[in-house]
Amino acid sequence: MKRERAKYLGLTVIAAAVLLACAGTDLTTKRIDQSALIKPVSDILVIVVADSDETRRYFEGRFVEALKAAGVDAIASADAIPMPSDLELKKEAILQAVARHESDAVLVTHLADIAYTESRSRANPQEYGYYSYYGILYKYYHDPGYSRTYATVLLETNVFDVQTENLIWSGQTKSLDKAQVEIINDTISLVVRDLINKKLLAPK
Repeated sequence: MKRERAKYLGLTVIAAAVLLACAGTDLTTKRIDQSALIKPVSDILVIVVADSDETRRYFEGRFVEALKAAGVDAIASADAIPMPSDLELKKEAILQAVARHESDAVLVTHLADIAYTESRSRANPQEYGYYSYYGILYKYYHDPGYSRTYATVLLETNVFDVQTENLIWSGQTKSLDKAQVEIINDTISLVVRDLINKKLLAPK
């Protein structure tokens, strides 16, 4: 009984740690017809559409690490497909990589949207004698203060079955005012965890 309780507490702590690590990033999944899934996938080609090869390699590499930690094989497109100068992968190149590495699924992540929100802030007026009160309030309400711009980043991830080319999982992560590395790590953690929870991965 004590062992089971300790195991439960351990899982609770791990789950809490994941939630805390992803604070500020939410995952919304789309409803997918599960009949489109022939069987859980076990070998995934990971493709990240990014504005730079450096970002693409980092993002894909981290995704591959997380998928392998979940017990499935995975390979980054950066390691499987020569990237053309325009950073646009052609369908033929993807199909060749899938056949060469015997992948049964392709995971694609791309930027869906970025929204910017500006927040203004001013210091509160302090207490003064009545003789200077008007002047203080006038300065307060005419002081432009300072502003800060917050970015809300939406990343969309889709998983396709290679054999049927059907979409078997789709989700969007929404991150508010976070650094790029944090957004990448949060997205990967949430996506892989949801794939596991929905039993879409078949560990080898």
